[in-house]
Amino acid sequence: MCLIHHIGGAFTHKPAELKANISTKSADLIKRAFDDMDPAKLVDYHTHIAGVGSGGTGAFVNPKMLTWRHPFHRIKFKVYMSAGAVTDVEHADEEVVERLVRLVTNIEGHGKYRLLAFDKNYHRDGTPNLAKTEFYVPNDYVFAIAEQYPDLFEPVISVNPYRSDALEELERGTQSGARMVKWLPNAMGIDPSDELCDPFYQKMKELDLVLLSHGGEEKAVEAEEDQKLGSPLLLRRALGRGVKVIVAHCAGLGDNEDLDDPHRQTVDDDPGARRSA
Repeated sequence: MCLIHHIGGAFTHKPAELKANISTKSADLIKRAFDDMDPAKLVDYHTHIAGVGSGGTGAFVNPKMLTWRHPFHRIKFKVYMSAGAVTDVEHADEEVVERLVRLVTNIEGHGKYRLLAFDKNYHRDGTPNLAKTEFYVPNDYVFAIAEQYPDLFEPVISVNPYRSDALEELERGTQSGARMVKWLPNAMGIDPSDELCDPFYQKMKELDLVLLSHGGEEKAVEAEEDQKLGSPLLLRRALGRGVKVIVAHCAGLGDNEDLDDPHRQTVDDDPGARRSA
């Protein structure tokens, strides 16, 4: 357990202690970094939340994470619980939110945090693929947290385009105030270049929604053979249909086939690394 806590958090101080314990040089460095920024306009676009469903949140994790019959997944779950400062799994969802709130509120001039829902993995026929769903965070859950802490969070919905009700869910999310849609194609089983996504892209354009999609290899969430879906080049279909796209982690890990190369050579997913190669 000591090793798990060391990997996940190993907290020796509380967030509220930051101001009192930080060195003068460190405090000055942080202050200078934010000097020319208006806190009212400061936005963190990528804040994850997760849960196990305690308190009726509707969130869940893959059952493999809850049993030692799958030791790798069980250890990963315990690391995540440690990182969220969870002491009682039966109240895990509430404790993760409390930890996040403590972290944010103890950052001076913290701005707003876009809180991400996380949809299930789906088959192309519209049915959920629960075996490949590592974790699930409902849209309604992030709306509830944002409503409880309106000065801290803004909700970001997550809608898998293969869902049978995908377009309706986009409409519903927009009516509730969402402005962005979160994808992690590797984990959600989404091929962004799939023609089945075209009606989804059209609806996103109509609603003026921004797509926040992961790019590159996925390490935190199991993706296995679907790592190829993280190629940033696949997102050109969305761009070509007028959707605004943010590619998160685009300069991170991973390699894929270069779709513009007739020989389909494998190259780094990082466009910067590709240009310098």
